[in-house]
Amino acid sequence: MQECSRHLVPDDKDGLRFPENRPGQPFSQQTDQYPKEHFAAEERLVALSPQSNAFSVSPVVNTKEYHDAFERMPLAKPVREGAYQQAGRILQAADGTDYEYMAAIDARDGRLVVDNLAREPSRKQTTFSAEEASIASNHRGALVIIHNHPSSSPPSFTDFVMASWNNQVFGSIVIGHDGSVWFISINDNKVFDLIMELRFKYRDAYGDFSEIKAVDDLISYNERRDLFIFRKER
Repeated sequence: MQECSRHLVPDDKDGLRFPENRPGQPFSQQTDQYPKEHFAAEERLVALSPQSNAFSVSPVVNTKEYHDAFERMPLAKPVREGAYQQAGRILQAADGTDYEYMAAIDARDGRLVVDNLAREPSRKQTTFSAEEASIASNHRGALVIIHNHPSSSPPSFTDFVMASWNNQVFGSIVIGHDGSVWFISINDNKVFDLIMELRFKYRDAYGDFSEIKAVDDLISYNERRDLFIFRKER
């Protein structure tokens, strides 16, 4: 089963959705003024379990190389550091399990807005509860979402759908337990229409694999048209 993360989709039946107006892009060169030593990249991000299995977090997450993956993201310095710290919290909670967790941070200053680490985790997918989604939707400003993929698979169809459909999500970061880091930022709502169109196109021919094919085609299309940011930072 392909991993997916139903970002910001509540569990209740009311279908709570975020407002459609997208705030201005939060990236600012003016905030990128912290000295390198301000961040303790050499400190251990995750206290790894001595017993390992297929879902154990790689020791690479405790290296400067891993921290640098977040430093390359087109986000303000405090937001990059906030995302790095939340990635550590998520990986710490998920180490050695196939649980997924999610956190939302402010896209201007990197502070935590809401997460789902305190409640019962879900396997191979994650979601915000109605209460958590309400906190996120009522936040005044754009968000960056961070969540993990225990099997370290790339961003899924649902990840692209939610990044393109929800205008409050400025960026989505997917972290694998192997130390992989992916970044998505979609500011064009036409991308949502395109990926849904592609899934419909391949539904009959590819069945359960239509979503994988749709993502592959979307990425190829973006390489030619440059509609959005999608890159593997590590």
